Amino acid sequence: MRAERRGAGDPLVRVQVRPRPDGNPRIGFAVSRRLGGAVARNRTRRRLRALCDRELPSMGPVDVVVIPTAAALPATFPELREALHRVLARAGAL
Repeated sequence: MRAERRGAGDPLVRVQVRPRPDGNPRIGFAVSRRLGGAVARNRTRRRLRALCDRELPSMGPVDVVVIPTAAALPATFPELREALHRVLARAGAL
C-alpha cells in the first residue's frame, strides 16, 4: 500500500494521494494542534474543504489527505487555491 502512495508539498500545504479501486474520490484533512487553537485549525480546515470541493469534479479515483502547514493560517484564499491546485496536480490527483 505504501508503494502506491504519492505525495507533494508546498510551503502552504502538503498532500498524500493513493489510488482507489472504485471511481469515487475521497478527501481527508490532518490539521495538527501545532497550527494553533481550535478556532484557527477549524478555520483552516473549512477554507481547505471549500477549495477541495471545487477541485473534486476533476479528480480521479483517489484518496487524498490534505495537510496544511503553519504558513496556511495567514494565507489568502487565492494563495491557498493556487498552492492546493499545484500540489494536487503534482501528486497526480488531477
